[in-house]
Amino acid sequence: MERDLYKNGFTEEYVPDYLCPRCNKGLLQLNKDTLKSVETVDSKIYQRNEYSEFQDMQITFNCMFKCINDKCGEVVACTGHAGVDIDYDDFSQSNEYYTYYKPLFFYPNLKLIAIPEDAPDNIKKLLNKSFELFFTSPSAAANLVRISIEKILTDQKVKKMKNLYRRIENLPEKHSGLKEKFFALKWLGNAGSHSGEELSLDDTMDAYELIEHILSQVYAPPTNNLNTLAQNINKSRGPIKSRGLSN
Repeated sequence: MERDLYKNGFTEEYVPDYLCPRCNKGLLQLNKDTLKSVETVDSKIYQRNEYSEFQDMQITFNCMFKCINDKCGEVVACTGHAGVDIDYDDFSQSNEYYTYYKPLFFYPNLKLIAIPEDAPDNIKKLLNKSFELFFTSPSAAANLVRISIEKILTDQKVKKMKNLYRRIENLPEKHSGLKEKFFALKWLGNAGSHSGEELSLDDTMDAYELIEHILSQVYAPPTNNLNTLAQNINKSRGPIKSRGLSN
């Protein structure tokens, strides 16, 4: 996944390539007319302090995005916090103030990873809920990913038991190569549930990359079996003769 896409926020002049959560094709375009920001009351009080700086301002915002795909046109609401910073131009020796926006919530939620169509609905719902929480609570989002692997194990007919480690050990042989990734998600999910510290966005994106790979292998395995292809070519010691000549 493109991590910087979700970590850096946006400005009026620059918006990352957020993909439309409905069509998964068009990009979301910021409707600048809907962008509204307000300084919080506590921030206004603090700004009266002679030692305060404009970078300490606390601002909330909301806005709307729209999918640029003409066949879609989905509208996505966004809210979060904002701040003011300085852009230093070494060439002109001038400073320019700008406002940056850090999203905390999108509705409908962004699809942060690809989920195969054949994945069970209960797993899709868990992961979409995780995406909703990602910006506000990476720990809670990672914990939902952990719960989703429990659902995958159940879907793969692995006997239910309290010990997740033992459940992973009982993965069907055809998925045994995924055990290490399941265990990694277990540890990340545990940290998200029991650690006294909030996981970072990167920690949770680690979980997303791992679960995306697991989902692709379990519910959308590659259609082109390159191992079989290589074996057939090796057996023929050259082009595969049994399929005839091609133009």
